[in-house]
Amino acid sequence: MNRHLFLFLIMLFASVNLAFGDTLSNEQAARDLADKIMTKAASGDIVAAFELMKPYAAVSATEVDSAALKSKSEMEKFGAMYGEPIGYEFIDSKKSGESLLRLRYIEKCVKGPLAWVFYFYKNNRGWVLTTFQWNDEGFKGLFDNK
Repeated sequence: MNRHLFLFLIMLFASVNLAFGDTLSNEQAARDLADKIMTKAASGDIVAAFELMKPYAAVSATEVDSAALKSKSEMEKFGAMYGEPIGYEFIDSKKSGESLLRLRYIEKCVKGPLAWVFYFYKNNRGWVLTTFQWNDEGFKGLFDNK
């Protein structure tokens, strides 16, 4: 994945501005949202995947739209390398303390996987999506100690 895009996405979602987002009521709701996002991504509809993130993202809708367009462009390049998406698989979840939740997935393509990681933060109103990332190298880290 283009390192500049990766850094852009991290910085975009890392700027926690909770004034924009709705919240999810619990960890299961966060998992359900991530599953819906992955369903859209694995069907090849990356723009719809980002639309699902919008209400819960810690950044503005405009910033999410910008990230969606950049990701769509990158996904088209990956489609040429890895083939069409054929599904997704949930890998694991991990909580750190009471306020942080990480969900890891792979988007399964014909020739190889793309790793997706979602990070949620629990504020005083509920869970928000603070950042996420996807790339073609991240799946290797799934073999490291968790």
